[in-house]
Amino acid sequence: MINCIPTAKEQLKFLKNIQLILQSGSFSSTYKFALLISLSRLAIEKGEDSGEPLALEYSGIAEKFIELYWKQAVPYNFNDEGQLILNQNNGKQAAIVNRIIELRQIYSSLGLLRRDVAIWSKLVKDVARTVKDMPVRYLQNINGQNFEFIYKHAQAKQQLTLLPQVMFCLRQFSEIIEELCQKRWIDYIRKNSSNEPILNKLPNLEQFMFEPNRNQLNAVANVLVELQDCKCFYCNKPMRKGNYAVDHFIPWSMYPSDTGHNFVLADSSCNAKKSNLLASDEFLHKWRERNEEQDLIIVDRISVLGFLTDKERSHKVAEWAYAQGKENGYGFWSS
Repeated sequence: MINCIPTAKEQLKFLKNIQLILQSGSFSSTYKFALLISLSRLAIEKGEDSGEPLALEYSGIAEKFIELYWKQAVPYNFNDEGQLILNQNNGKQAAIVNRIIELRQIYSSLGLLRRDVAIWSKLVKDVARTVKDMPVRYLQNINGQNFEFIYKHAQAKQQLTLLPQVMFCLRQFSEIIEELCQKRWIDYIRKNSSNEPILNKLPNLEQFMFEPNRNQLNAVANVLVELQDCKCFYCNKPMRKGNYAVDHFIPWSMYPSDTGHNFVLADSSCNAKKSNLLASDEFLHKWRERNEEQDLIIVDRISVLGFLTDKERSHKVAEWAYAQGKENGYGFWSS
């Protein structure tokens, strides 16, 4: 059957093809990196561990693009005379980034922008059109030849359909694909001469481009302190002010995307011990229960801070992460 789970050899071939795109493809902007990351994350959120094709809405891909570029469309003061935003294109700034820059001047967070339904819908529609016209058309083009192994170029207007076995491979190798794409994305930014004035002001470019904003996490902590009665999510002991941290329940190293339901507050000791491990099943059960009971509060108070708050999406990511953990023999942490 064409839709069966890919063999180990077929999976390795898929990963080699991803590597080939990243090494040999031509890049006039960072859109292709964003597309691969978006497809990988959507395969986790919308898919399952099967060899079936997966139809993805262009609007969903567009939302992932907006999440990725929103963080990077921040002006940085680089001297006394002005500001600079990382250039994501070989020539003029990438169109998607320009649109986001405009909206960042009006909306202080992505959460507030999402709540303005008319503006948000138009942005998603515009980004979806650009994604379809640019990176989707050229992602699989290597040395002038279209190398179709992720999807067929001819696509329906509203959807992009991943070929059989691709969903499985994207889910299986998500962490590797994220790491490869982020590394190449950072390299592209560093090599873009128009970014030179700002690079020495950003000692940790990876952190600036991809990791959560510390001020935003502090604001999340203020919400979680109330939700958890100032007790550690893991050991349930009272926490002293300043002696706790926001923990990504599904570790950032596994799924580097912020969702409001994924945050818990842990005391410094538990947070350090858990580190990048998955918590044991007892905590998975507790976390799911917390999300069910506190869903409305999380949506209301954390979405305003700029984080996507979609309980079902977070739980789907958790299903994938725990299946990966058990299949690959990851260590599970228990307090």
